[in-house]
Amino acid sequence: MGLAQPRSNIYGSGVKFGNSVGIVVAVAGLALSVSACQGNDSAVPGTTPQMSTAQQAASPAASAAHESNASAPCHTAELSARLGSQEEVPVNVQGELGAAGTHYNLPLIFTNRSAHACVLSGFPGVDLVGPGSTYSLPRVGDPSPVTLVPGASAHSVISYIDPSGSVPPGEKTTLWTPTKVSVTPPNETTQISVPWSVGNPVDNADKASGAAAAHIQPIQAGA
Repeated sequence: MGLAQPRSNIYGSGVKFGNSVGIVVAVAGLALSVSACQGNDSAVPGTTPQMSTAQQAASPAASAAHESNASAPCHTAELSARLGSQEEVPVNVQGELGAAGTHYNLPLIFTNRSAHACVLSGFPGVDLVGPGSTYSLPRVGDPSPVTLVPGASAHSVISYIDPSGSVPPGEKTTLWTPTKVSVTPPNETTQISVPWSVGNPVDNADKASGAAAAHIQPIQAGA
């Protein structure tokens, strides 16, 4: 009489198979869960979203481009220039000008007409152009950079003497009146032509003492 096979072996084999299937399903489910978490771009509440590699690479470049535009010098093509309203000032308030005649401070205004910020720094080149001659103004003062956002203005000041009131009675003299101002923005070579709209004559005579009859101040903020 043969020995019967233990029934426990048959049922035991079935239990083991069932456990294996359960483990495989559980592992697959866990893998899908992890994959879904990794594919979700939403940040977990209370945590800081992490930038992708592409975002991290682009961010410094964008920042550098912004800084580059902000610190770029203003070019002549990006600027307009005009004369403001002149102001009569006390004699010799300009420091180096002679005492004769009527003294004026005349703003020379630059406006940034470009779509980005730029910097004006230093002195503009200013030539008063009139009948028979050109008067290149000497520079006086300490410059500092001025950043202009689009549409903003900065100015320099033309200080000059109108000699009309200093001509002795009965003396005939021809006063020199400019027709335009040739303006070269700082660090540029291209000029802007501005009409001499004030109409006053300018003392452009050479001074034996070395004193100037006119000069230009550095770029300053505001109009």
